[in-house]
Amino acid sequence: MLVAGALALGGAAPAATAAAGGEYDWWYDAYQVQTAHDAGITGAGVKVAVIDGQIDPSLPVFEGRNLTVSKAQPCKNGAASATESANESSVHGSTITAMIIGNGAGPSGVRGIAPDAAVTFYGYGSSAEKKELCESPEAGLRDFGFAVKTAVDDGAKIITTSVSMSASPSDATAIAYAVAKGAIVLVATPNADSSSLASNDLSTMNGVVAVSAIDSSGALQPGDGASPFGVAHADIVAAGVDLPTVGVSGDWNTSGVTTGSSFSAPVVGGMLALAAQKWPEATGNQLVQAMIATTNGTQHDPTRTEDGYGYGAAWLPTMLSIDPTGYPDQTPLMNKPAGFPTTEQIDRAVAAGGFTPDEQPRSVDQYADAEPTSTGSDLGALVMWAAIGIGALIVAAVVVILLIVVTQRRKAGKGNRS
Repeated sequence: MLVAGALALGGAAPAATAAAGGEYDWWYDAYQVQTAHDAGITGAGVKVAVIDGQIDPSLPVFEGRNLTVSKAQPCKNGAASATESANESSVHGSTITAMIIGNGAGPSGVRGIAPDAAVTFYGYGSSAEKKELCESPEAGLRDFGFAVKTAVDDGAKIITTSVSMSASPSDATAIAYAVAKGAIVLVATPNADSSSLASNDLSTMNGVVAVSAIDSSGALQPGDGASPFGVAHADIVAAGVDLPTVGVSGDWNTSGVTTGSSFSAPVVGGMLALAAQKWPEATGNQLVQAMIATTNGTQHDPTRTEDGYGYGAAWLPTMLSIDPTGYPDQTPLMNKPAGFPTTEQIDRAVAAGGFTPDEQPRSVDQYADAEPTSTGSDLGALVMWAAIGIGALIVAAVVVILLIVVTQRRKAGKGNRS
């Protein structure tokens, strides 16, 4: 898959720690971000949601920016979303957010692609890995689904997450709600070290933009043995190799250099925020349609591949050059591995104009290859039906015994009368 020549800037070698910016924010120049800002396209008036672990909103890189940490924690039994501790989770969440609205301050030098966007951070309050013990504040929704629904209710146009977890049918109604309300949900695809999730992670769901990482030459991020690592269901690729971090574990005063699709998702989210500002009448579906029709620096009929590049490399200058309102107001991101949300669920959310939880449970077969999830209520139902079944068997056995006894007595009675 070829990408626009402007990306071939020559990659920077990874470093353990570095005063980043400069050579490590190569993507900023490659996508001509400053040109867009000089034209007044800065994300102003667009609400963006970041769903991640934790964040330190007091960092210098956020000074003067419109950043809110939501009090509606997706994981109600997790740690606080905001923290001054430089741990793995907060460094990750702070870096993701800075790539959207960073001001260039601090050792990382990260400059955000949509500096004037209004960002709300929804923090799980735990490591950016699987959160088996997380308890969602809303029945029927997992933590992820709750975060998406809350972000949509808060007015977010762009929702991005870089936390890996398996897809669940319980999230389907939240994604359907986002699509129906014109919000765009972006999910970072798994990296090589989490490839076990590649076949059933959040990015396999219908309606979400699955984002993978490429380097400055347009090559997919390296996997095992430095060979390119691609995810077949990826929809779009963007810069995600050799990028600066806001702090390192244990130290906010040092910056590192990192690689991963985690950092590609906010880059694409920032591009879409700029397009949303320029074309405020465009729906989320239309913005996505325009994005996949302007990849690799040209306008074209979208063609998706399964080589890890999807529709190609998101390209800001071309994306901003066309009016998205001429595209259909429907998501092009269907028929993905998870199989949900279904067209029926999205249509129902559109018709209702609001959140529409499933009225009756769905079987796994109705969700293609999705795996069933077990909850306490499911277990209770199973116990209840099992008890009813056993009770029915006992009653049936008693009836049979009584019939046998009655029959034998009748025969005995007849014998006595003869």
